[in-house]
Amino acid sequence: MKMKNIMLFSFIFFLMSCYDDKGNYDYREMAEIKIENLPETLEILGGIEHIVAQPKVTSSLEGEIKDGNPNFEFSYRLEKKGGSQLYDEAWVDLNPSKSLKLDTLISIPSGNYVVWFAVKDKRSSIEYSTTFDVKVTSSTYEGWLVLCNEGEEKRVRMDMISVISADRIEPAYDLLSLLGLPDLKNATKIGFYPAPVQTGDVIYLMSEEGTYKLNQNTFETSDMYNIYTTDFIVAPSDPDENIIEYMPLAHMGPPTARAIFAVSNKGNVYALVTATGAAFEMPINTSVRGKSPEYRVAPYVGISMVRYPGNSTAALFYDIDNKRFVGWSFKSPTTNDVNQILTPVPNPEVGKLFDFKTGMDLIYMEGTSYSNGLVYAILQNTSGKRVIYGINMSGAGFVQESIYENLNAPDFDKATVFAFHSQFPYMFYGVENKVYLHNLGTNITYEMTNIGLSANEEVTMLKFNLYHNNYWWPEPTEEFMARQYELMVGTYDNSVSGVNGGKLGFYKVDGTNNSITKRVEYSGFARIKDVRYRERR
Repeated sequence: MKMKNIMLFSFIFFLMSCYDDKGNYDYREMAEIKIENLPETLEILGGIEHIVAQPKVTSSLEGEIKDGNPNFEFSYRLEKKGGSQLYDEAWVDLNPSKSLKLDTLISIPSGNYVVWFAVKDKRSSIEYSTTFDVKVTSSTYEGWLVLCNEGEEKRVRMDMISVISADRIEPAYDLLSLLGLPDLKNATKIGFYPAPVQTGDVIYLMSEEGTYKLNQNTFETSDMYNIYTTDFIVAPSDPDENIIEYMPLAHMGPPTARAIFAVSNKGNVYALVTATGAAFEMPINTSVRGKSPEYRVAPYVGISMVRYPGNSTAALFYDIDNKRFVGWSFKSPTTNDVNQILTPVPNPEVGKLFDFKTGMDLIYMEGTSYSNGLVYAILQNTSGKRVIYGINMSGAGFVQESIYENLNAPDFDKATVFAFHSQFPYMFYGVENKVYLHNLGTNITYEMTNIGLSANEEVTMLKFNLYHNNYWWPEPTEEFMARQYELMVGTYDNSVSGVNGGKLGFYKVDGTNNSITKRVEYSGFARIKDVRYRERR
């Protein structure tokens, strides 16, 4: 009987324990999350227009969830529609800050994308999500490509002033950050060749650490687009040799090149002769085809810039070891040996103005269409004095046309950037925060004070963008054609915080009054190194 009482007491205690334990469980009601105000489809211009979203999130238990609520975090992930990867990424995080509202600029190829918007309750780790579509239209079809060095590390960056229509021109920034370009330093130049319509144009981004071709439709690139993979028969054996100059020589016929030249940072030059091949061979800075290079050349190619139909069969280079001009001349394609060598340029028998073996250092060389194809070369002697030689490259080339000595040009010996006009005998040069116009005909220099740079600003680039194409359809306006003779001035404001202190101004040149007038200016770039108009007409 006593045992029965003990068992009965134990059973009653067990029931009471279960009854008490029932109250320790949390039987909270599950919240219903409602997401509103997201678009079904958002259409943007890649690299120009922002992806913007301002959703309203409501909890059935807590009401509207505001930005900053410590119990929730938000995410936006962008994917290619159909599940294919955007290079090595399955998706792109559009808001690492985990904020509710989204306002972000992103450069991605044209195409269709989907954005996943998610709300996460951090207390329970339960996530609620929905999607909206993003349609990206190309902003890279036509306009000014702006090659920059970003920050102290000089990261290579491509910006653009995109011509959307005749009435809409917009800057776009850092276009290649998600398009497969390796992390490169020290940009040098943009290589551009407006090849025939059936093959499309060729764009090369050049740097001291590598040169890469851009996909003509998407601007995508990768190691497979390295110039040594796409355009060379055999890549150079030196792993540190990189192409830093790429220049097509105009043809007498349709808009194709007679030849294309590539110059490396090691002083080698290569020739792709379109009549006899489709790739660069061995260096041509030699007297025998295929022989080891005999000297180094400067990173400039002097050609006539009279465009299609071109008026020259020659290209000019400078031997920096022997301090002399050397030349390339196109010969009949029945033998290609003579098209794969360079030859010292001989002095003329009559009318000699200077020695082609100068004994001086080459500071700069630029081809123009002035005087039907004049190349200007700036040289400096051992005492630091600079002179300018004018060499006409029309026809078979190498004709001594002019020499400019004893220049009345303040601080010309300190100048680091230059540009020569193709309509007037004008040389522009930049020294720190000043730009000068030197009239070669009168030997008078004018400071371009209306550019108005502060003490914290510096000139990083001067250039004229002569169009390569001469076959236009429909016929372009006079205003459009005149822009190739506008002076482009790249500057950088070192007082601006961050890495976007670069500006690009376009100035009309007055050939009567030795002056310039600003037409327009764009800002927000990194340190501008080169600009090239992408011709798509």
